[in-house]
Amino acid sequence: MQKSFGVAKVLTLVLGLSALATVPVHADTISYQNALVTLNVTSNNYVTVTITNTLSNSQVTSVGSNISGLYFDVTGYTGSGAALSSSSGQTTDIYGHLGFLQGIQSTGWVASNFGSGLTLCVICASPVQNQTAPEMTIVGGSGWGLYANANSSINNNGPHNPFLVGTVSFTLYVPGVTADSQFSNVVVQFGTTATPPTEVPEPASLAFLLPSGATLFGAIGLRLRKSS
Repeated sequence: MQKSFGVAKVLTLVLGLSALATVPVHADTISYQNALVTLNVTSNNYVTVTITNTLSNSQVTSVGSNISGLYFDVTGYTGSGAALSSSSGQTTDIYGHLGFLQGIQSTGWVASNFGSGLTLCVICASPVQNQTAPEMTIVGGSGWGLYANANSSINNNGPHNPFLVGTVSFTLYVPGVTADSQFSNVVVQFGTTATPPTEVPEPASLAFLLPSGATLFGAIGLRLRKSS
């Protein structure tokens, strides 16, 4: 089993604004390494998240590059009562270096408060529990056809199969969130070891305090900018 280690970067959030009924909607899209994450406040108390592993079939080598969790803060959250309302994703089995699509199903991930923020995970840090692990991490590629370079942490690995593949969608119930809520401290976790953020570092300390296997996107409470 291998883990992927990322280099910390503070990224610019790509922001959008649209409308859902009478509630404004914004979408914050964050891209780093092989993770593409979009967070949306779609209505009061609800956040939708989509996660994509952008590696191609040939680039998939190790489960250490699979996406297994997300941590973030959002203003307005009351600090308790968060839960996963729904989730869905395409699944695949990878055996004999070939991917076999298994259909769309519930992800088996969970959502919960984590410290003052939130986590969405299949490989979860204590005290959050998830019985699905270590299955259903998000692998790159199409989920179908040749995975020539996949090592034994993916290929023919019974405990890790099946995987989620493609764009995976989640709807979270987050009490207190409104259209004015702001996302920050977004951290993506890779691999099959829980590596949550332990603190929010100052910019000069980012490279030294980033936990192994996790990538920090918004370190110091980046504010959303609304555009029409």
